[in-house]
Amino acid sequence: MMNPHFYNLRSRLGMMNLPHRMDEFNVGVEEGGDAILTDEFVAKFPGSTVDSLTFPMPDDIDRKKYFETITEYSQKAIDLIEETLQDDQIQVVVGGDHSVAFCSIIAVLRRLHSQSVGFIQIDSHPDINTIATSPTGNFHGMWMRPFIGGFDDERINQLVPHVLKPEQILYIGNLDLDPEEEQLIENKKIQTISAEALRNGSSLDTIKKFFGSFEHIHLGVDVDGFDRSIAPATGIPAENGLLYADVEPILKMFSKKEGKSMDLVELNPQRDGGEKTVKLAQKLILNALSS
Repeated sequence: MMNPHFYNLRSRLGMMNLPHRMDEFNVGVEEGGDAILTDEFVAKFPGSTVDSLTFPMPDDIDRKKYFETITEYSQKAIDLIEETLQDDQIQVVVGGDHSVAFCSIIAVLRRLHSQSVGFIQIDSHPDINTIATSPTGNFHGMWMRPFIGGFDDERINQLVPHVLKPEQILYIGNLDLDPEEEQLIENKKIQTISAEALRNGSSLDTIKKFFGSFEHIHLGVDVDGFDRSIAPATGIPAENGLLYADVEPILKMFSKKEGKSMDLVELNPQRDGGEKTVKLAQKLILNALSS
């Protein structure tokens, strides 16, 4: 049995500027991992390990050095995973804003053959803007773009060992797309599955086929993909978002997969409904890793 190795990446660095359509910074999201990885919760996984890394706060860095700092601390997180993850452990990154997933996927791609990895992202946003197309300039809305190609900062690109093919990516959730993101997904023919498709069962065969197509599945979970009734404590709580029952079949498939890794991000325990959202996050991780 493989034990999880949790990486608590305390970061709000992905948000240098106000998030899109928000009037306040998501202060507190850097504490998400601490709220989830309590001693009681970690004890549910005998033999598990927890390592942590704290990123600098956006207020503490030179704005002109934003992407330089992103690159520096992403490399630190990647190094931490590479130096500590054992062959009999499952990599589980817990954040933090969504940009920490950038480090998580790079660590996976560095140790595995690139074409053996399938990436599933449960989310309300695809996070595939470039610096030029981003409405905010925040890396948390761009972090996935370097894995698709066409990102406009070479320092970031140099960290990415392999670009993913469109067929290696599956988005799940009611995606809130910027025009450029919508066009890219359409042009690249990247698969997307909505909450409605999950509920009526029409997507089950597609998901099963995706799981069967790759030796390793990396599951990314942004809690803002879930309905605000069950996940209110996040940056942009979702209207008509996913319910736990919608993703339960995916978690079951994932738990049975031998080659797997995951990350869970964007929980802010300082917001209203923090305890409820923490319980959801813990339930998602527990059931994803319980074979």
